[in-house]
Amino acid sequence: MFTFTTDYYLLVLVAGIGTIQFAASLSDLKGLLFFQRPLVSRVLGLALIVLAFVWFFSVSERNISDHNGALDANTQALFFFLAVLSSGTFTFVVSSIVNRGMTGSRCLSHSATESGPESGMDSLRHLSFYYALVASIDYWWNNWRTQIRRYLSG
Repeated sequence: MFTFTTDYYLLVLVAGIGTIQFAASLSDLKGLLFFQRPLVSRVLGLALIVLAFVWFFSVSERNISDHNGALDANTQALFFFLAVLSSGTFTFVVSSIVNRGMTGSRCLSHSATESGPESGMDSLRHLSFYYALVASIDYWWNNWRTQIRRYLSG
């Protein structure tokens, strides 16, 4: 049905989505979760990881040489990268749609720390990925001169 390459890509894609859901639920990053309850996302993440591997290894024989139709190391690395990038993009898009009403329990104040309002991944505790990205871009667009001044002046 699918080629070995397609099967490998789907394995890493589904396992990557599961891994992100599991890790986000453990870290309380509600902006990345597909479900409101972290326990549901944790179970979903584990199920996706396990089911991806069970499916991959049960469909056909996977212990084959790259001379006989499997992936060589360069192709495997490329498809691993593409699948992980796709799983991150899929998670960001779906979680932003699912959590579109999640605009933050506390607003991002631009007078917060030197490194930004609520910088980094911590902003995903209160904001969806989309709103965290917009807030970060807005902050850096408005404050880039202030942020780089210490590196440019003597």
